[in-house]
This record gives sequence, structure tokens and C-alpha cells, in this order.
Amino acid sequence: MSDQDSGSREHVDVQSLAYEPNPKHKPTPTPGRRGSICPRDVDATALLRASTLWDNKRYATDGTNAYCAQRHSENSWHGYPVGWDEVPPAVVAGWVAENKVERRTIRRAKRRQV
Repeated sequence: MSDQDSGSREHVDVQSLAYEPNPKHKPTPTPGRRGSICPRDVDATALLRASTLWDNKRYATDGTNAYCAQRHSENSWHGYPVGWDEVPPAVVAGWVAENKVERRTIRRAKRRQV
């Protein structure tokens, strides 16, 4: 699913996207703190460049987990892990069709969240 297929209809050169962590987001679990950052072993820049734009947010998957990124300047984005229920169903369907993630993986992750 390309940027042109997304809910926002904006087309950008994904190579120009830059990932910048948000200092408000903290490692999970952190008592008394809200927000979470991507785990250290995640290539946030690669996820951002492979992401799908939907309603001013970018969504990506590493095949196991889902991530969301929000713009904080022209081409700078910060991202964080999200639950599968937070990803628009059309984006998930596109990933499944493109073999970026298996439905079984999503079902298992949702069962762990309960």
C-alpha cells in the first residue's frame, strides 16, 4: 500500500523522511511515565521509510509488532509501538496482502494484550 493509496492522499519521497525520537517517550515499563519509545533493536528509520501514511500518521510493521509515527516538523517524525487495534483496518489488510505480516501473528498479539 503506497502513500497514494492511503487515507491522506499525500505523496512524499520516503527517503527524505527522518526519524527523531521524542524525549517525552520513555522505555516501557516506566512507572509514572506515559508514552513509549521503540525498542533498541528496532531500526526506526527503516520502519519509517517502509511505513504507510494514513490520516496524517504513518504506520509500519516489522512482521511481529505495529508502530505509529507522527510528524513534528516538515519531514521529521517520532514513532512508538502501538497495539494492533490502533492500526487502521485498511492498512492491516494491505500489509497482509503484501505479506508484511500474517493474520496469525496479529491474532496472537491481540490475545496477549487481553
